[in-house]
Amino acid sequence: MSRPDRQTRWIALLVWALMALLPAITLPAQAATAEPPQRVALVIGNGAYRTAPLANPSNDARAMSDALEKLGFRVIRLQDATQQQMFEAVRSFGDALKGGVGLFYYAGHGVQVKGRNYLVPVDARIEREDELPYKAVDIGLVIEKMEGARNPLNIVILDACRNNPFAAGSRSVGGGGLAQMDAPSGSLIAFATAPGATAEDGRGSNGLYTSHLLRQMATPGLPIEEVFKRTRVAVKQASSGRQIPWESTSLEGSFSFAPGSGADAGTASSNGNSQARLSEQELWAILVDTGTTSAYRAYLDKYPQGAHAQEARTRLTAVTDAASAGSRTTAAPPGTQPTVTRATGGFSFSAAEAELDRRSGEGRIATARQAMTGMPCPSERRQARVRVQVDEPWRVGSGGQAALQPSLATAVSAYLREAGFEVGGSGTATYTVRGTVSTQSRFNPAVGLHEVSVSSVLGLTGPRGVALADQINRDDSYAGEDTRGAQAEILQRQAAEFAARAVRAICAP
Repeated sequence: MSRPDRQTRWIALLVWALMALLPAITLPAQAATAEPPQRVALVIGNGAYRTAPLANPSNDARAMSDALEKLGFRVIRLQDATQQQMFEAVRSFGDALKGGVGLFYYAGHGVQVKGRNYLVPVDARIEREDELPYKAVDIGLVIEKMEGARNPLNIVILDACRNNPFAAGSRSVGGGGLAQMDAPSGSLIAFATAPGATAEDGRGSNGLYTSHLLRQMATPGLPIEEVFKRTRVAVKQASSGRQIPWESTSLEGSFSFAPGSGADAGTASSNGNSQARLSEQELWAILVDTGTTSAYRAYLDKYPQGAHAQEARTRLTAVTDAASAGSRTTAAPPGTQPTVTRATGGFSFSAAEAELDRRSGEGRIATARQAMTGMPCPSERRQARVRVQVDEPWRVGSGGQAALQPSLATAVSAYLREAGFEVGGSGTATYTVRGTVSTQSRFNPAVGLHEVSVSSVLGLTGPRGVALADQINRDDSYAGEDTRGAQAEILQRQAAEFAARAVRAICAP
């Protein structure tokens, strides 16, 4: 056999041998099955403080843990934890992170000092700001653990922006809310409200922020950025603009809490670009508890025959009835509480009716009217003349559309007259109201509705120009096509609340 023939034969035998061995060769399990990255979460809810206890953090932590477990997270959960327990849990959390997705959630008290944020254990006794580093837990420690794991994605959620109750010593312990934080690469940091602002603990079984966040996290295929955006819109609406969630993000990849396609979250196309849009059910979940007529009308504009149309109409009637009842408040003698006729509309809110009155625009107007009519006031002050001058740019024109625009000055004047004062726009006066107001309206494609906002600055001066009261307001609302009507509702609310403040300033001893 020639040399070339022998070489050919040996090559053939070698190829046959390799092929025979292939079935015995196994790939690593992760590469062969392409398993999804590991998800690990640390959830802490602190509410049982010796001073200033909180009602909802334990409920929030429990609900968040349950939701995350259903979404495939391995969850480490602590409830009413001491500082030592929190440190140990953070260490275990850091050890469990192995290149997957890490999530840290905290509900409870949190404070800031010199730009650093601290989470407060339930056993903390803090009287000086220099005690925080060794009596609380620096959130920076959690972020360092997450960074050390080299995860492709880390999420930090802080529902801890409540008023600080620990400033008992001679020096103030931190400021209101939490300080702004920049998210490291590949991470997202979410706050229940904007840096430096505070959030309510909530009056339901869960806090306002967490309840809306849980709802959005469960939406199949919804991108994480859209989850927090929709949560922000919902909380802002439900709180009438008093609480606006905030995020810092430097995410580089895509992530959804719940599996599914983008179509599952609802999509709308414009100019070839896809954008997630709320479904009817998700929109109703945002609007249902707002207590504002503009929100219910917006739903009916969009879904006149929708699944919740009848409830929207019933709630709209109930809110209107509550407002009418508030307007029938009778003036009470000095030193007594005014008598209020409760709403008797077709829909009963039972124990929740008072809460609706408090939160809704109409409820806030009714409360302001009660304050104005029930405030004892010396007759010489009640008979004083008040001049109202508000800069309203859209009313500069004459006739036509300009005359149809709502007027803050007109609304303030009407409420002050209702309280018994003589009001005019010019001439001499004992008291003067000055201010400015601006309005905005834009279409939100994700919600499919308009968003309107009204910002106003009002001030009251007395004899010799002495400042007596001031008010800076920004209120937002969803609206259908009647954006002007929604703005008018907000203007009425802001006018009533300032008028009540002005009456208190004028009539106070």
